[in-house]
Amino acid sequence: MVDIESLGTKLNSVITQIGACYFSKEGEIGDKFLVNIDIQTCLDLGLEIQKRTLLWWLERAHLITWTKETVGLSKALFKFREFCQKNKKAKVWCHATFDIPLLENAYEKLGQRLPFSYKLVRDIRTLVDLSRIKREKGKEDPKTHNALDDCIYQVNYVVNCLKKVVK
Repeated sequence: MVDIESLGTKLNSVITQIGACYFSKEGEIGDKFLVNIDIQTCLDLGLEIQKRTLLWWLERAHLITWTKETVGLSKALFKFREFCQKNKKAKVWCHATFDIPLLENAYEKLGQRLPFSYKLVRDIRTLVDLSRIKREKGKEDPKTHNALDDCIYQVNYVVNCLKKVVK
């Protein structure tokens, strides 16, 4: 499972945090990964901040966990590559139309490719649609917007969806 936090929703947005974890089909969490990224290193490479997203974060400042122990974007992506090499055949679950394009763009800014094949990417939203599992209306979003915490949360509902779809 992969999740990122960013300062925008566009392809060229600043990435502030990358979280990931390996998990089994039963939902057991394996190795975990979390890195906070220095915003200035993203800006230096031409990544951008969207005002609307920045304001969203400022309204939820208590959720910000990505300002401590930051590393440069290059180092963060190197560490993420190392994490992904632990299992080169693992499926990469995420919000495939968001997390992957932003990560791919960041790697391209450094003249590199994603650390996994596009053929391994699986989309959470599609799986949720296929399973017909719906979040209860009116309930607050249980995500913390800490990338690793959100990965673990997403594992739980991916496993539940898979149980419903694959019988």
